[in-house]
Amino acid sequence: MILKAIPNKLLLVVMFLAEMQMALAGDTLKSRFISMDSAVAMGIKHSHTLALSAAQVAQSQAAYSEVKDMIMPNVDVSVGYSRLSDIPTEYFSFPGVPGKIPSTALFPVILNDYSAGASASESVFNGFQWKNGLVSLDYAEKATEFSMQSKKNDVSISIINAYLNLFKLQKARFLIDESLDQVKAHVKEVSDFERDGLATENDVLRTKLQQSNIELSEIDVTNQIQTINYNLDIMLGLADGTKIQIDTTTILADKTMQALPFYLQKFSNDRYDLKAAEMQEKAQEAGIKVTQSTLYPKLLVGADYNYLRPNPRIVPPLDAFEPSWDIGVKLSYSLTGLYDSKHKIEESRAKLTEAQETYAMLNDGAKMEINQDYLQYQQSLQKIVVSQKSLDQANENYRIVKSKYDNHVALLTDLLDANNFLLNAQINIISAKADAQLAYYNLLKAAGELTQAPKK
Repeated sequence: MILKAIPNKLLLVVMFLAEMQMALAGDTLKSRFISMDSAVAMGIKHSHTLALSAAQVAQSQAAYSEVKDMIMPNVDVSVGYSRLSDIPTEYFSFPGVPGKIPSTALFPVILNDYSAGASASESVFNGFQWKNGLVSLDYAEKATEFSMQSKKNDVSISIINAYLNLFKLQKARFLIDESLDQVKAHVKEVSDFERDGLATENDVLRTKLQQSNIELSEIDVTNQIQTINYNLDIMLGLADGTKIQIDTTTILADKTMQALPFYLQKFSNDRYDLKAAEMQEKAQEAGIKVTQSTLYPKLLVGADYNYLRPNPRIVPPLDAFEPSWDIGVKLSYSLTGLYDSKHKIEESRAKLTEAQETYAMLNDGAKMEINQDYLQYQQSLQKIVVSQKSLDQANENYRIVKSKYDNHVALLTDLLDANNFLLNAQINIISAKADAQLAYYNLLKAAGELTQAPKK
């Protein structure tokens, strides 16, 4: 019985180890290292906003092709068959002609009617309606393409913002965890001092209160990390619960900075939203010409070829296929169009004014955005210098206070305060560096320099 039990226990151990390995493998699959460039590329690929924009571009291209097809001559072919009802035969008498002559002698009753034919028509002149219509749709198509590129930048900066915020929070939690370990050590140390009569109960309560405050901060930061991580999972098309590992080695790399006039000169040619607005303005200019086409006469030519049995143009009708054709030209002018087009032209001109003002507003807004982002980046660089100085001071202060406390010449409150100052300084320097990176990418976006992957 003992020999039989041993394999069963061994099997249980093997099964337990296998389950542990599968669990660990599952955790590994849920954690993924993603660089910022990769995150932006994944977000662009997964974005529903960009998919919608791509559908709008395809729709504009189809509308343009549809108008091009309408310019081609209209050619139709048709075949038909009709069964006619029989009619009674009539008899006619003519002077000098003996007897009566049946109507079928001159007009035979043919009950089967066959038809086959082809027709072609072409608008020779329509007031340049097709030409200007194509120009307008071409500009509208380009506007949708530029709009999609602009939305790519919007998606990119959103992902960069979330990525940098996740980086800041993960760093903050790491620093908070380190500080919490130190405070826990202080709690144990002070508790030992209190048992030996070297510290008061109030000292123990102070350290425990400090520990509780840091634990509350840790809970808050952890919740923010989970929220941003989940949002990034959705934005990047990852499975829910995937823990994103930040690329901490290159995220804070130094960036090349140009003077403000450089960005103010480039944005008008590089910002896709401005290009889209410019294309909309040109589309409306062509749209006015399309509306004005109603003021011109229309010239149409056409031709028909018929192969009929019987052919009504043949007298007397024959029960046989006979061909016939016709060709014509038609000149028309809409008198009511003189009145109706007036309001349509006014509407088109109002749309042009709207497009022009939209472009002007975007242009002014871009200048203000560039100036603000440039100053924000400069301010962020200054904050890094000040934060680094504060960190150096906090480190030195903590070293001095800790030395005094160890030699019993400083109070516990002084040590706890020094620990708080150091933690805040460490978090501030990380936040300042991350904020500077975000300000830099915002400046690139404002100047039209932000592409699918952030520039370094």
